[in-house]
Amino acid sequence: MSGPQAMRKKSLNHPLPWISGTLTGIITGVFLGFFLKGVQAYTGEKVYTLLLNVDFVPWLPSMLPEWLEFTLHLIVSVIIGIFYFWWIQRSGFPLVKGVLLGVFSSLLYIPLSQLSSRVPGLMDFPAILLWLIGHLLFGILLGVCGRVWKRQKGDSLAC
Repeated sequence: MSGPQAMRKKSLNHPLPWISGTLTGIITGVFLGFFLKGVQAYTGEKVYTLLLNVDFVPWLPSMLPEWLEFTLHLIVSVIIGIFYFWWIQRSGFPLVKGVLLGVFSSLLYIPLSQLSSRVPGLMDFPAILLWLIGHLLFGILLGVCGRVWKRQKGDSLAC
């Protein structure tokens, strides 16, 4: 067996792509955080506050330093990155799957907006739009990272 099939079979020997997933999670998480922080500074819509909000976690204090909330956000992004790489190793289509994860993660707006009084409400349409744009860009960047990784592995047919 040679070519893309051999690469695909070889990559399945690694159950979780820790390094690629972790790096991609950090890159995409930092991008999303900075994007939403800039959007909040420019528009006043509390989308960055929503991203970092942990009011609903019962075992955490309701107010944490921003750096710690951002670290928690990055942990979630790394988990998404690892899952994403595990997923594309098995079936390809990294750009489509990245966008899907971005769109699905944007749906967290619905429960998160209900769990705190310091974040935008469920009917705050400008905030919803900005949140969706940010998460769509997050998904596109996730897909681009996966596509680059797939090409480096010699699996350009699945992109």
